[in-house]
Amino acid sequence: MISIKNEDGTYDAVYCHFDGYPTGVGSVGRTLEEHYINSDIINKLISLGDMSCLKPTIEECEFYTKRGEELHNYKGLSLDRLKKKAEDIGCEYLYMFYKGEWNCEEL
Repeated sequence: MISIKNEDGTYDAVYCHFDGYPTGVGSVGRTLEEHYINSDIINKLISLGDMSCLKPTIEECEFYTKRGEELHNYKGLSLDRLKKKAEDIGCEYLYMFYKGEWNCEEL
């Protein structure tokens, strides 16, 4: 799951299905650290909803809405609710962007 911490302490997030591990070519962790480095682009990514896979640009990402599915994203969650949601939908890693840095937690 990919998330950003808001100024009020809540989190907004989206689910990413493939390559969620932190390291390796094409992995979510590496892609986030190399290409998603400011809150504006991360908020735009999250606004577009859950995805099959994350790519270096938003235009390349495979969002479920592109194949006609409903928009799903998670807004205004406490950290506890964010972790619970990530676990409930089977995420192995939780990526959190805050104060200009990515942090990863294995679930």
